[in-house]
Amino acid sequence: AFSVASGVFISEYAEGSSYNKYIEIYNGTGADLDLTGYELWKISNGGSWPESNLSLSATVSAGDVYVVCHASSDATILAECDETWSQANFNGDDAMGLAFNNELIDQVGESGADVGTGWSVAGVPNATQNHTLVRNSNILVGNTNWSLSAGTSTADSEWTVFDQNTWDYLGSHPHDFSTAGCTDVDACNYDSDASSDDGSC
Repeated sequence: AFSVASGVFISEYAEGSSYNKYIEIYNGTGADLDLTGYELWKISNGGSWPESNLSLSATVSAGDVYVVCHASSDATILAECDETWSQANFNGDDAMGLAFNNELIDQVGESGADVGTGWSVAGVPNATQNHTLVRNSNILVGNTNWSLSAGTSTADSEWTVFDQNTWDYLGSHPHDFSTAGCTDVDACNYDSDASSDDGSC
């Protein structure tokens, strides 16, 4: 058994150029989901949850996503956007959270002092600024421990970091980013980018 909030989490975060910014929420519960009771929270330049909030009230089909974006985003984002929000003008040092019944269940960034430029993710400095973050396919629930969620490398992060203005994965979830190669560190053809072994060592 799982709570209503289980399986509902932020599947993508994009801090693009200009107002090209969005948050994608995934319904991984296995059933259609009424978003009543869910909110997006935002903290600008450091502070406490929530400084700004958006109450959600749509129904999301099982396995589908709900996208909240800035109204001035480009046409590619707007084509997938389900709801616009004026506060979706976040920068790399603005924390974004997903809450259910006034309780935080997932987040990008964290409360507290202003981080400066942005948070590191998967070993990428300032990854929450000028990047797109996509949740890895093995993640099934949200995480309010941002340090664990962000990780320190591609091996322990819940996210894959892409260049700014990467919209390739917007509108659906999950995505498989696995790469086959030699994973034996003692082999002469060891591939540090490989996530699965292809038997070539």
